[in-house]
Amino acid sequence: MNKKKKILITGAAGLIGGHLRHHWGDRYQLRLADIRPVENLAPHEEFIDMDIAQYDPFVAACQDIDVVVHLAADPSPRAGFYPSLLELNIKGCYNAFAAAHRAHCQRVVFASSIHAILGYRDRGEVPSDAPVYPTNLYGASKCWGEALARVYSEAHNLSCICVRIGTAAWTQENGGDPQQLAAGISARDQAQLFACCIDAPEEVKFKIVHGVSKHTRSWMDLSVSQELGYEPQDGTAFL
Repeated sequence: MNKKKKILITGAAGLIGGHLRHHWGDRYQLRLADIRPVENLAPHEEFIDMDIAQYDPFVAACQDIDVVVHLAADPSPRAGFYPSLLELNIKGCYNAFAAAHRAHCQRVVFASSIHAILGYRDRGEVPSDAPVYPTNLYGASKCWGEALARVYSEAHNLSCICVRIGTAAWTQENGGDPQQLAAGISARDQAQLFACCIDAPEEVKFKIVHGVSKHTRSWMDLSVSQELGYEPQDGTAFL
């Protein structure tokens, strides 16, 4: 029997963290980190109280971990730089890559955002290797994370995969207008895509993948995501 991978999830008390826990079950051994408590822990889970802006605790949290799934950030497109983004999305993101490298983790899966390329949304299908095009400071902070991933993959041989997540609160049940909706990603598609990133072969050193379900009018190309085995199960294309 293969040994379960040990995964550190930062921001585990958030929306996506909850989705991953629910859909993964006991697929992995999970270390759940957040400044908010994570409740109803299962036998394969442990919780640690951690501020991502503090480097030393981050290194400690990465000990004996195979893959860091870095979700923690201020997710608001209206977030201010000095009040929030500097500590959480800039320093906290740097700490994720630096701590994973220091602790000899195998990979970082970084939760980037559709906001890193939002400027392309009315210009047809966008490949994952298109130049970044943020339209707000939050999106710019996610471009910083993608740049860090490239640095650590090249300079430190740390495998890094960036997931440009769309609207994570979208559900198949609520649907929506297939002619309007283009960027939602269901909970089970989130869980599948992040699992594909975790389980990608060791030789995958750097990739940017798009994280949306299958939509009639999606403008985010999914070909690189599909290279890792992602096949969305939800989306307006199924309505």
